[in-house]
Amino acid sequence: MTTTAQPVSVDVRTELSPEEFRAEYVGRRPVVMRGAAAHMPAVSTWSAAHLGEVAPDQRVRVKVGTVSAGRTEAVRLADYARELARWDAAVAAGDDAGDPPGYLHDVPLLSMVPALRRDLEPFPRDYFPPFFRDQWWAFTQFFVGPARAVTPLHFDTLLTHNLFFQIRGAKRFVMVADAERDKCHTYNWRWAGVDPEAPDLERYPRFRDATVLTCDLEAGDVFYMPPGTLHKVTSPGASISFNIDWHDRASALRGVAAVREGMPLKNLRYNLLFALGVVAGVPRGLLMPGLRSYYSYIS
Repeated sequence: MTTTAQPVSVDVRTELSPEEFRAEYVGRRPVVMRGAAAHMPAVSTWSAAHLGEVAPDQRVRVKVGTVSAGRTEAVRLADYARELARWDAAVAAGDDAGDPPGYLHDVPLLSMVPALRRDLEPFPRDYFPPFFRDQWWAFTQFFVGPARAVTPLHFDTLLTHNLFFQIRGAKRFVMVADAERDKCHTYNWRWAGVDPEAPDLERYPRFRDATVLTCDLEAGDVFYMPPGTLHKVTSPGASISFNIDWHDRASALRGVAAVREGMPLKNLRYNLLFALGVVAGVPRGLLMPGLRSYYSYIS
């Protein structure tokens, strides 16, 4: 049986100041800021081919198979861009495209190719707490992938806030609020077995009472999710996006305490470092060496 209540669309705003964002949404509910990143040069110029031209020999690690399985392989960025173009052309033509290329997932591209940063200026750094503003680029994690790429239902591992920037293509988010996590049959800390778009309610009966939220992002949109929001993400076509996971005082303290909820001990180290910066005011420069491995792993 797969019947559930109809999904609920999240708020869409075309004008949202940093002050309004914090007062109305941070820690409360998701919101799409329509066109909030449309001014960035990357929105009109970036493609996988462009990235491959800027740094053809840059080696990146892509996920192969299902995202949650965690298998990766290292490839040259130019080679990956060519394979992505071949796949998407075959899909668009209705041909048998074969196995999809890997998914460049959670990659710190701006640290690897600093020349790309200028294409994201002026950056809306005032939406973030001070700890994350001056070196915002150091906290970015990129997603470059083919049509039909899917990340199953999960929540972000450190229970951070998430500000997500859609640069090229589109994404669809299907979500369940953190308060309803117990209805999603989670396992291995942050993954959920249930598909929120076609739930098997005989296998996952608690999901019957879950409220499902949806939104569709276009190039130039910015999207916010509160800590712990479970989300499934799909790409109807080739896509480039990135996010910044960030803590404020409340989420940093909760992130430290989450070890009692089953959060892996390795994540406690990162949340302790964030808490030292956001809550205790330890300078970012002293903490970034310890955080660097978080921004260079494939989740």
